[in-house]
Amino acid sequence: MCIIALTNIPMGATGVLSFLEDPHIRLLFFGGKGGVGKTTCAAAAALRYARRFPQGSFLLVSTDPAHSLADSLGDFHPPPNLKVLEFNAQESLDAFKARNRDKLAEIAARGTFLDEDDIRRILDLSLPGLDELMALLEIAGWAERRAYDLIVVDTAPTGHTLRLLTTPELIRGWLKALDALLAKHRFMQQRFRGSYQRDELDEFLLELAVAVKQMEGLLRNPRACRFVPVMLAEDLVISETVKLLGELRRMHIPVTEIVVNRLYPENSCPLCGEGRRRQRQLLGELFSSGSLAGYALWGVPLCPEEMRGPVLETLWDGVTAVAPEPPALLEATPELPPRVEAAPPCPSPDLTFLIFAGKGGVGKTTLACATAVRLAQEFPGKEILLFSTDPAHSLAACLEAPIGPQPVRLGPGLTAMEIDAPGEFAPLK
Repeated sequence: MCIIALTNIPMGATGVLSFLEDPHIRLLFFGGKGGVGKTTCAAAAALRYARRFPQGSFLLVSTDPAHSLADSLGDFHPPPNLKVLEFNAQESLDAFKARNRDKLAEIAARGTFLDEDDIRRILDLSLPGLDELMALLEIAGWAERRAYDLIVVDTAPTGHTLRLLTTPELIRGWLKALDALLAKHRFMQQRFRGSYQRDELDEFLLELAVAVKQMEGLLRNPRACRFVPVMLAEDLVISETVKLLGELRRMHIPVTEIVVNRLYPENSCPLCGEGRRRQRQLLGELFSSGSLAGYALWGVPLCPEEMRGPVLETLWDGVTAVAPEPPALLEATPELPPRVEAAPPCPSPDLTFLIFAGKGGVGKTTLACATAVRLAQEFPGKEILLFSTDPAHSLAACLEAPIGPQPVRLGPGLTAMEIDAPGEFAPLK
């Protein structure tokens, strides 16, 4: 076990919070599990850049379908050199279709035996990944055109963000399929006319392919792009963050620093003391595991007031460097007993469907797991199925059991599974 040292570092010191100091960055992503403070960190970073470089041009954009940038800023008006945008994927998709619908329809007509009505219905489908595709195409376009000196991206929770970052791979698959449709037309032209010259449809696919290559190059360029995972010192968040880091490494997305948000302060409050002890313990175990090797960790203290509006500009003032110390005994702090007077009543045994929903990080997974376990105990004659539709599943981490896309028996009357939407969709293609 290693203890965690929290050292106050003044802003502007060499090597400190490089994602707020590097003038070469053009794309700055903040991502992580729902509810960890991604929006807060993204807004605070964008405000820091806009204040520090008044002659620059900056964009703060949210790709989360459940936007909260407007709520985070409240009535606060950002500097004039900072534009705030909550990205509307549907509007962007409609515009993309309006620009390219005729080309896509002609490609389908050349390579299939579908009639116009069938092609129209296909083009009207809302396929998985289209929202992420539109968002990344727009963001990459702004970056390539140098429309802004820096684009700060407030991302959706982990699963959606990973889909966003794997969009280049998805588009390549689509382009390969579209090119295969055109290949039939090229063969016929070559066969009966003796030659084939590229037309506007070939140019359309070529332009998209070039855009994908540029997009991927930008995302993997450590001088131009940075991804900053935001986490809390909590079991489920740590588990998801470690998985996120693994995926980002696999995709070669540059990550050098991690923000650990809402660290409990040193004070005489017994609740804070217990929270601080638990955070130190979890971070110590995380450092000991080696999962954070090569990353700088920065701690942001728990704020006594909600981080909204002008308070956002103070977020980075209390930043601390989080680093392991040599093994030592943690300060013994008695655990506080749970303050629950009585368990709430169980749902009716006649209930057949129970949904837990809400903002990221509010405890949906915890409550769903606890309720499923309780129902299985209270109604031994019933079969309970607990399943997750979140792209970034955490049932397995919460229940400490190997749960996947196939139903897993956890005990008498209780089965769990984590839906694999892409896997379920693949056989339908």
